[in-house]
Amino acid sequence: MVHKLIYTRLRLLFCFVIATLLWNCKSSDINNTNSTEIASLEALMNNSAYYIDIEVAFPFTTGATTQVLNALLLRNTGNNAGRIDVRGDDNFITITTDSVSGNLSFFGERRLSGGRYSGSDGSIHFEGFPEDFKKTVNKSKRKLEIDFKTQQKEQSSEGLDVNIEVFPNKKVVVKVTSTFRTFMHYSGVLKPIKPEFK
Repeated sequence: MVHKLIYTRLRLLFCFVIATLLWNCKSSDINNTNSTEIASLEALMNNSAYYIDIEVAFPFTTGATTQVLNALLLRNTGNNAGRIDVRGDDNFITITTDSVSGNLSFFGERRLSGGRYSGSDGSIHFEGFPEDFKKTVNKSKRKLEIDFKTQQKEQSSEGLDVNIEVFPNKKVVVKVTSTFRTFMHYSGVLKPIKPEFK
């Protein structure tokens, strides 16, 4: 009986030691990965120019938007009212040291409180000097955050709040809030800046 109790305790001690060793090895590997990712994000933060190629648009879907988009979108394309592939449609955001520019497809509702409807293709266009420009590395969430405010091109009454999240794998999430339109969310990829934007 005493031998059985000793063997049980030794087995528990052995299992505890093995678990501790495995846990320590794993946590040091995670710390190395985190520090590498944070270093790459800090290097990205020090860049003065960015080019973001937008690949997918995620509209804010209401009942009306869903009904219209499902009627307009081709079937069997992989698109639906909540996710629209915009690759190849020249959707981008460019950020340089003194300006921002962007061309983003818009799929949503315009609010009746303002803005003009004629003379525009309905997309989100902006170009010029940004207001309240901020870049920060969020170490806990392992991402670079870029925030700024700008106006719709040729319509200064429409304000745009742009929030960009860049991850270590160069994937990007863009959120645009407009004064006259429903919220839009995009995903894309950070690419080397094109020569015409330098």
